[in-house]
Amino acid sequence: MIAKQWEGTARLETIALILMIVIGMMWAGCALFVVGAAAGAAGVAYIEGDLQAHLKADPRAIEKASLKAFEVMGITRISGSSSALDSEAIGRTADDTKVAIKSKIETSGESSLSIRIGTFGDEAMSRRILDEIEKQLPDAVRELEMELKDKQT
Repeated sequence: MIAKQWEGTARLETIALILMIVIGMMWAGCALFVVGAAAGAAGVAYIEGDLQAHLKADPRAIEKASLKAFEVMGITRISGSSSALDSEAIGRTADDTKVAIKSKIETSGESSLSIRIGTFGDEAMSRRILDEIEKQLPDAVRELEMELKDKQT
């Protein structure tokens, strides 16, 4: 009788432990690590809900391309700001999910880029947004160059 009670208790403890591990992984964002390559990006990784990439562009151009990507994709622009060192573009999808795009200049002259969708991330949507940013980037770079040239004159 005692042995049967022990088996039942051990089984419940095992199930509780498994549930705690699963919930802990979900809470922490469970490190998904997928490496790929996008057309203009030096490398792309999806880690713990963030799509991370390196682009050969100034953060100010990345912010311009991000805001244009929002426009093309029907994402409502909430805010956008940039400097020669970093940038951030925030938007909201039709279902009010937050989209955050951040970039920071690296010592190599490239910029690191991070895209986060909602609380836990959405890899497929992040990749679609990255693709659109890369499509918009050449025009954004030209626009930034013209603005900087105008400031010099």
